[in-house]
Formats: sequence, C-alpha cells, structure tokens
Amino acid sequence: MSRAEAVNPNPSGYRLLSDSQLEQIHLASLEILRRTGVRVYDAEALELLSGAGCVVTDGDLVRIPPAVIEEALLHAPSRIVLCSRTGEPAMHLEAHRSYFGTGSDLPNTLDLETGERRPSLLSDVENTARLVDSLPNVEFVMSMAQASDVPPATSDRKSFLAMMTNTTKPIVFTAWDEHGLADIIAMAQTVAGGRDELALNPFLFGYLEPTSPLQHSDVVMRKMMMMIDHGLPFVYAPGPVEGASAPITSAGSLAMANAEVLSGLAIAQLKRPGTPFLYGSGSGPLDMRSAVGTYSSPEFMHHCMAMAELAHYRYDLPVWGFSGCSDSKLPDLQASIESTLWILWTALSGANLVHDLGYVESGLTCSYEMIVVCDEIVSYVRRLLGGFEITPETLALETIHDVGPGGEYLSSPHTLRHFKSVWQPRLLDRDNHAGWVAAGKPTAFSNARDIAQKAIAEHRCEPLPAGTLEELQAIVAEADTRFAKGD
Repeated sequence: MSRAEAVNPNPSGYRLLSDSQLEQIHLASLEILRRTGVRVYDAEALELLSGAGCVVTDGDLVRIPPAVIEEALLHAPSRIVLCSRTGEPAMHLEAHRSYFGTGSDLPNTLDLETGERRPSLLSDVENTARLVDSLPNVEFVMSMAQASDVPPATSDRKSFLAMMTNTTKPIVFTAWDEHGLADIIAMAQTVAGGRDELALNPFLFGYLEPTSPLQHSDVVMRKMMMMIDHGLPFVYAPGPVEGASAPITSAGSLAMANAEVLSGLAIAQLKRPGTPFLYGSGSGPLDMRSAVGTYSSPEFMHHCMAMAELAHYRYDLPVWGFSGCSDSKLPDLQASIESTLWILWTALSGANLVHDLGYVESGLTCSYEMIVVCDEIVSYVRRLLGGFEITPETLALETIHDVGPGGEYLSSPHTLRHFKSVWQPRLLDRDNHAGWVAAGKPTAFSNARDIAQKAIAEHRCEPLPAGTLEELQAIVAEADTRFAKGD
C-alpha cells in the first residue's frame, strides 16, 4: 500500500484537483528544485544537503535531485499528536481531521470596549488565550497580538508565558530567533516535567516559514535545527504573495510554494528521519489596485485546498491550513461572509491545523468578536458536514404510524427523545420578533461582544503551580537582563 492509499478518504467527496493534476504540480516542484534550486543560508543545512547528493554552487545555491525529496517523504510521519498543557492528547493531526485556532502577531487590535483600532498589547495576548480557552470549537491558541508595550527583543517569551498562564489548550508559537526559542522550550519543559516528557506529549507547536521566493534564511534554519534536536513538532509554511513574491498564476505559485516546503522537509528529514513536520502554505494574490495581499480571495482558498490535497492524496502528510480570516476592516457583513466561506472550504479540504480565526484587515488586525463568530461558524459547519444518521429509530416509522394523518408530533415521546439533537446557535437569532425586541434587538455581533467580554472578565483556566510560574517568570526576567546588558 502506498502512502497516499493509506490516507482516510475525504468524507465529503469533493476534490479541487485530480490525481493527475496533483502529480503535475509535484513534478513541477521537483523540476524547480532540480533546475532552479533554493538559497540556503545555513552551514549545517548546506552540509546535510551536500552530503545527500545535492549540488551546491555560488556558496549557498542548492539544487536538489528528485530522489532526495522522495526519500524525505518516506520518512516524514503522517500523524502528529498535540497535547494539552496538562499532558492529555488534544489533537490528532492526520487524515481529514480539522482543528481550528487563532493566528499570531498582529500589530493592531479592535478594542473590545470602544471598537477602535489600536496597537496590540500584551494584555491582548492574555485575553485572546483566555477567550479561546472558553470557546468549545476553537481548539488551539496563537498569540493574535504582537505586543507593542513590552521590549520587542523579549516579547516572544512574554507572549508565550501569557498564553501558557491563560489556557490549557495547545499553543502554536513564534520565536524571533534561536535564543528566544531556547527560552520558550525551557519554559515548556518546566511545565511538562522535562525534555523527554515534552517531546513525548508536546503542547507547543513551532511556526516557521521559508522566505519566498525559494530561500531558507539562517535564522529560520537555526530554529528548525533546535526544534529537531528537541524532538518537537513544527510547521514550515511559506506565505508568498502571488504577483509579488510568487507567480501570479495559481498553478505557478502552488508549484513554487510546494518546492519551498519540500526542500524544507528534506532538510528536516536529513537532520533526523521521522521529524514531525507539518506541511502547508498560504498564498493569495496581490490586489494590484491597492497593493494589499489578499487574505480572502478565491485564489487564496484554491491554494490552501490544493496544498491540502497534495498532503492527503500525494504525500500522506498532516497539513497546515487557513480559515476565518477576512479582508474587511471591521467585524461586519463582509467579515462574516468571508469567514464562513473560509471555514466551510477548509473543512471540506480536511486541513488539519487551521489558524487565523479572528483575523481582519488582511492579516493586520485582531477582532475578538470575530473569534467568537468563527467559533459559531465552526460549530455550524461541523454539524452541516456531519450529515445525519439513518436507523430504524431515526426513520421513525412506528412514530409516523402512531401519529397518523392529521396528527401532531410536539407531544410525541420520539420528539422528546431527539429534540436536543437539533443544532442550537449561541449568536444567531431564532426568536420571534416580539422576543427579539424584548431582548433589546441583539445582533450576532453584539452577542459575540457580550460573550467575549464575559469570558475575558470571568473565565479562568487551571492555574500553573505557583512554583512553576515563578520559574517561568525567572526565565523571562533573565532574558530581559541579557538584552539590557547587550549580551
């Protein structure tokens, strides 16, 4: 059985690309790597690639034979398990299982009290984590905010600590360099109970990306090597902009992004075969009128589904995804339309670790309300794609016979047994007009704001032990001291 045949089938049956088209993309990516190559700005990675038979010229230009990529694909695991902060399995990244979460590092936040756009703060990282911890359909957290009120050099450590103290759900994190990454790993090991326990039950997941077009930076390579050395999972996902840092055509940008990911995969598997590696990419076109990189264009959605199909049907790899993001500046009708289409589309694709819920303004601004709205949309979509059960009990032939023509089902025991299975919204309104008026004429957005405000004010996750929290704060304080001294 081939790796692709081992993948569970897509329950929806929908496919964007055929197997032959996926093979065309794969072969085009191999040709890019063989003929054009990639720039690799790291000595260890260059040595690994050269030792595997790759051709290195001009100091750091690496051309990779197809066999190196095919060998790497044989070693990469098809399943990654992420745990909660307390060590219980929380997400199984495999087949068509989709898990949704927020995004990271947005410079702006829509203030929950005033609605005004303002610079993001460390408190926004804390509040996002607390909100996500309270929501039933958002399974992991990213920082959302890039805190502007703390020293930039150590803001990555402070954001990670803010997330760890406000949620027990898995954390996808960013680190500015290998020094920040080392501190973050040390913090996670402290919570997990040591290096081996963290590697066995990881609750953190690193976010890394190559630089488009076709470059692997020294900083990212050093972070990748450190994650591999510690046996920790990470995503390696480029974000090329079609028409700017990638070809404007969907097929061209897909082939190039795939080459970037596959070359990163090769480096990771050469370093340590079996390294848990999350495959994926996000690429949308540059709007030539505004020079904005779109986040909710059909082309961006095509790119992500095509990457998911390559992962599922060609490579048997777990896959990174995008969803719930909008080009709108506010939590409004446009944001709802785009977020709904994204979540439905992504669920159909079967992408595994799906981020960016609550993104507005093309990935520049966080909206708390939209995180809550997306939680509701995810619930709706899961119910929609879950179908319904057909059994003697659900066919209800005896009940239909007992009620008969002209009867009613409201008082039927069958109704009593099953009415709670009907999906119920928290935000969407189903009241009659009089009830809606009596309730103050709420909207989905006002309901979302109320839920977010209540969760941030009242929800608390299981706290870290006092001694553990002091150890984590000491790691962050030591990093602040090092930078203050210029070390």
